Amino acid sequence: MLQQQGESQAALPLLERSLAIWRDLGDRDQQARELNSLGITHHHLDELDTSRSLLEDSAAICREIGSDMRLAAALTNLGQLESDAGNFDRATQVLQEALTIDRKQGDMLGVALDQQSLAGVHLRAGRAREARDQLSAMAGYVVSCGDPELLATTLEMSAANAAQLGEVLRAARHAGAAEAVRQKSGIPIKQPEMLEEFLAPARATIAPEAWDAALAAGRALTQQQAVALLLAQD
Repeated sequence: MLQQQGESQAALPLLERSLAIWRDLGDRDQQARELNSLGITHHHLDELDTSRSLLEDSAAICREIGSDMRLAAALTNLGQLESDAGNFDRATQVLQEALTIDRKQGDMLGVALDQQSLAGVHLRAGRAREARDQLSAMAGYVVSCGDPELLATTLEMSAANAAQLGEVLRAARHAGAAEAVRQKSGIPIKQPEMLEEFLAPARATIAPEAWDAALAAGRALTQQQAVALLLAQD
């Protein structure tokens, strides 16, 4: 819960204590789970080398004990980390393995998160059309699952994608809708600077009042309307 609320530093000692307990008990499955959680937390703290080591340890245990479910989760998080580190080829390789496992397991949430993560890789690599294809592929699940954090994150990525494609007002509306979903659900954005990297250049191309109006229109949407916005193609 602390991690989800953006309090990663406070979450660390609790996760470390939990890992120590599972090690004392000799439970390898739960060790893999806690290593994954610690890897995510260190990623949020921008400690990429530590995060990578923890996630790789988690994946190694998962392979050892044959836990495909936990392996896919560790690989998804590792792929996101490699994307943030600029290692796009490695990120794509890892995420494609996670996607294959999640599809085999029938884990639709896992599939959606893998597709979202691959969209993030394409965005960072400047492959805007490929990013849109991945976001379109996962939109149906985002709509059906009712998860506000997944909706907000997908809207933010769609905003970044629209900005990259020169669809400036669409970018502003989607960013505003994501803000509204996060405010209502009480889930803060983890890395706002990443979204701003894409929005700032687009925002600079139009009058400030036009951007503000589109952003406000997005913020005024209900969650149901935000879902409809995500599915809209124009």
